[in-house]
Amino acid sequence: MRVITPLDLRRSLGAILDAASAGERLVIERNGRPLAMLVSVEEGRRLDPDAEALRQRRIAALDRIDDFRRRMVIAHPHGHSEPDAVELIRQMRSKDDLDGYPEHEEDDPERAARWRERYRAEREREDAAARDVDPQDVDLG
Repeated sequence: MRVITPLDLRRSLGAILDAASAGERLVIERNGRPLAMLVSVEEGRRLDPDAEALRQRRIAALDRIDDFRRRMVIAHPHGHSEPDAVELIRQMRSKDDLDGYPEHEEDDPERAARWRERYRAEREREDAAARDVDPQDVDLG
């Protein structure tokens, strides 16, 4: 692999392009740091993955993320008595909402209890759905 500078490239572009098209790999460096690599078109096509292979790798990555999420739901179930970040944000945003979480629980303990129960039931449904979904049933396309 030959190393050239931008000045070398400017001086002899034709010869460098001929060498690259013949299969030689050229690294272009500036101040001792590699900037780019010049390769033949055939070599570049081999390096560039086809669209279907890229799509399959992305789908596999999403499947791994989804599997990880399911394992985390099972391994670390939320204590439904402890609010998570989402619930805390909902509480802050809905403090003025008549049906939302009351700003101070002691102001309206019945409404707070209804809200907590609704939230707990929603979380249980989400957790159950995450445990029950088969990866084969997920449509990513």
